[in-house]
Amino acid sequence: MSGIGGIDLKVAVIGRDGHALYAINAYFAWDRRTRVKLKVESLEAFWLALGQLGESDYPDVVVLNADDTENAHALRRAIHELLDAIDGAVVICLAQSADLDLLYAAVDAGAHAYFLKPDVLLHIAPAVCYAQSLKSSAFVYSHGAAEAIGRLNHSRLRKSKELPGPRRYPDLTKRKREAIILYAIEGMPARLVADEMGIAESTARDYIKQAYRILESYHDDAGDYPADMSQQEIAFMRLTALAEGDLDGD
Repeated sequence: MSGIGGIDLKVAVIGRDGHALYAINAYFAWDRRTRVKLKVESLEAFWLALGQLGESDYPDVVVLNADDTENAHALRRAIHELLDAIDGAVVICLAQSADLDLLYAAVDAGAHAYFLKPDVLLHIAPAVCYAQSLKSSAFVYSHGAAEAIGRLNHSRLRKSKELPGPRRYPDLTKRKREAIILYAIEGMPARLVADEMGIAESTARDYIKQAYRILESYHDDAGDYPADMSQQEIAFMRLTALAEGDLDGD
């Protein structure tokens, strides 16, 4: 997770899944490395919005909901058009399940990654950063697509790479994890965390403080964060971190 303060990926999100779009946008908003430049429901809306931007404002990454395309041919065409229009862009397909036809179309058309929503919603920003860091060397897929990837025969998949899973924190007990997720992920103040968990506010604050210490003990990354990043924001970054979340893909 090196150099968080020095990264500013511009992201476009295309899709009709309102809940997923809301969640993705919320998690991007917390992650200082990424910002949503465009959020639209369709490719048609994307092209209209892109036409209003100067090339310097074009997105670095386009997250495309593969489930919204009519079929594999339409997905292939969409990816080709995106790559042709935006020089150097990283195209990431997001889907609910690993449909073999759509997955093959994504690989064949030059997409850089294929992520399943259940695998990455909470970890979408780190997943995007990871895929962007490997854009010239490997096709990246999330865990839920691994079986399908193994059934496909394509030369690009010789360099395919599974997205690392979420960072694990064995010392974070169930109650402490619940408290810090409500506080740092859901953005609840401590009094609402206490109400949600049915505990005293002082206990909720204690759980949160202990969770901060536990998360810090698992990360040697204090110098990576901008000076103005709050403890709550840093906790979010750590909770959503990937097991091998370095941006150089190690």
